[in-house]
Amino acid sequence: MSKTLSITATKREGFGKGPSRRLRRANLIPIVTYGHGFDTSSMTIKAEDSERAFHHSGIVEIVCDDNDKKTTVLKTVQRHPISNKILHLDFQEVRRDEIVSTMVPIVSVGEPAGTRQGGQLEQVMLEIEVKSLPMDIPEVITADVSALELDETLYVRDLVFPEGVSSDA
Repeated sequence: MSKTLSITATKREGFGKGPSRRLRRANLIPIVTYGHGFDTSSMTIKAEDSERAFHHSGIVEIVCDDNDKKTTVLKTVQRHPISNKILHLDFQEVRRDEIVSTMVPIVSVGEPAGTRQGGQLEQVMLEIEVKSLPMDIPEVITADVSALELDETLYVRDLVFPEGVSSDA
């Protein structure tokens, strides 16, 4: 199913607005990892790694500078309101045998029959929350829209999820 993205991180010393701004000027992004049964850790990663983690929907393995590896999923992203640059990331540490909930992109596949009649496809949901084991998280959920006629709708209940993946939406 999902591939594991591996990024390196460095323990963070300074906290607060000033140290965080200095980190961002140095092309580093503050992150935090947390989870039940795990200690909270504050670290920094490179800005390009933060973009890679943002566009990845599966497991993110964070390798700390002390060779400690954390198996995580991305939970929240804080962005600048004007420049849209990533300011901060939160990762939830997970166990490989526990079901996790995460957001996965929805990708439309095919050309709707209604577009040949002058209509247009409007995709309202771009991602969906799914529940699965960490190693079963899909990279995308595909929605086959080729059978949609004019004024027809594809609902979440019509989506086909891979085995071991479900959604409450």
